[in-house]
Parts: sequence; structure tokens; C-alpha cells
Amino acid sequence: MCCPDGTWERAAARPAPSLRPGIVGYRGFRFDLARSRRRLELPDFMTTLVILFGQRLSVYEAAATGRATEAAGAPGAAKSTYASVYAGMQSHARLGEHDGRLSGVEVVIAPWAAYTLFRTPMNALANQLVEPADLLGPRFQRLDERLDLCPDWASRFTLLDSTFTGWLRGGPRCSARVLWAWQRLNDTAGRIPVHALARECGWSERHLERRFEQQLGLLPKTAARVLRLRGAVGLMSQGHTGAFAASLSGYSDQGHLSREFKSMTGWTLSRFARTRALGHSGPAEVDRGERRPTSLVLPD
Repeated sequence: MCCPDGTWERAAARPAPSLRPGIVGYRGFRFDLARSRRRLELPDFMTTLVILFGQRLSVYEAAATGRATEAAGAPGAAKSTYASVYAGMQSHARLGEHDGRLSGVEVVIAPWAAYTLFRTPMNALANQLVEPADLLGPRFQRLDERLDLCPDWASRFTLLDSTFTGWLRGGPRCSARVLWAWQRLNDTAGRIPVHALARECGWSERHLERRFEQQLGLLPKTAARVLRLRGAVGLMSQGHTGAFAASLSGYSDQGHLSREFKSMTGWTLSRFARTRALGHSGPAEVDRGERRPTSLVLPD
């Protein structure tokens, strides 16, 4: 596809049935733009593996002020550059940037499946970005090159299917009770209190917190905050008022929602909505799921 700043292409596919629902989806992308591109990533309940084909991606970490995500190079923001990157569950926003040329594959992974794939306690990866080669060692060797050499996106997605099938063999399995708690939080959009979740699960609250954090990444209370925020932003993106979204998502009022959004993203809700409405180079759709705002392309 062509745009005023260059060309881009995007391809998407569902993983093999045997990999679902743990491996949520694949998205291939190629940008060849004349200007840099910056994207704000909201906190998300999923994890993401981005495998790049030779280029590098820069990410600005949140500073102690919590406002590093407002702009690239904001005071206090720490910049890291990655050849490929895995992001565990995130409770705050991050800002990614590239020079306009970037190609690769993005894989969305449920945290309980990531626990099996990567064979690593997920709390060690929550709110972290790591190079897959450092995380996976020999298992990741030359995967980026092999994907790049595939003749088309369909071949790349098939290679990912076979790769993840192999990675899943022999990995630790998430506890059935932790998986149930994760699903219960999803079903209630984060509105169930942790003490009620523990009671229904049959564990003490502290035991649930330990197992949930170790196998999924975040504490149940933090995960619930992410889910509530995600639900409220989704409702607002469908045209609902902030007051309605706040009420339906478990906030005490619209002010509570606004404070949570600012605390977790560094942005105000009104600024986020205005910027989402602006045009930008490349594909119009930037989110990782339908009716689930996850990303924001920043204007120059």
C-alpha cells in the first residue's frame, strides 16, 4: 500500500488450532516510510513477541515521574534499542520509535502460554522488555533470519506454527486454578475483588497472589487495574461517554478513570482521544484486537 510518506504492507493470520487460544494471533508488517514513526503502547493483559528482520526498534521506558511516555526523549526517559523484543504483561505505557523502515512479525501471546513457551517465571518479565535471544538462547537462533528468507507471509506464519509447537513441548504448565483466576478476571473485566477471586478459587489471597504473579506476571490486583482500564478505553472508543465507561468498568466516577489513565499512561484521556482521531502515515488500524484499543500512533 502507498501513502504520502512511502509504502507499507500488513498481513495477519490465526495460529494453528493446536496453538490457540494461548497464541492469540500473528501480524506481519513492513514499513518503508520517509519519516520516523512513534507508537504509544497502552498497558495490556497480553504479552507480545516482536521478531524484526534486520532493523532495530527503540523504546522509551517510563521514568520515575511516570510521564516518560508523553514524548520521545522526555526528560528522565531511558531509551533502549532492540533487534527483536519480548514484552511481558505491562501495567504502564511505553513509547516505541523507529526511523521509518521496519519489518517483522508481531505475535500476541496469552501470559499463561508465555509461561510454558519461555519456561521462565513471568514476574521476572512483567513490565520488562527483553531480547528474545537472551531469553530463549539457542531456541531463538536464526529464527529472525529464517522468517525473513521465507517467500511470503503465509510461509512465515507456517514457520511460526511449527516453531511454537516445538517450544511448547516440555515447558511448565500453568496451574489450573491460576488459569481459572485469569479467565475469571477476563470475564468480569477486572471488576471482581481479589478476596472474592481467592475465595472462589479455593486458595488464600496471599497464595493466589504468589502463584498468579509467578505464572502470569502481575499481581491479580494490578492485572485487574489493566483490565478495567482496557475495558473503559474500549467503551469510549465505541462512542460512549467517559462517565458511562467509568461506571460500567468499575470506577467510582469519571474523575477516578481519568486519574487512573493518567497514572498508567502519562496521558490525559482527552488528549489520547484527540490524537487517536488524527491521521498518520501507514495503516489506519494499529490495534492488536478488534474493539480493543492498545496503541496510538503519534503525529510528527
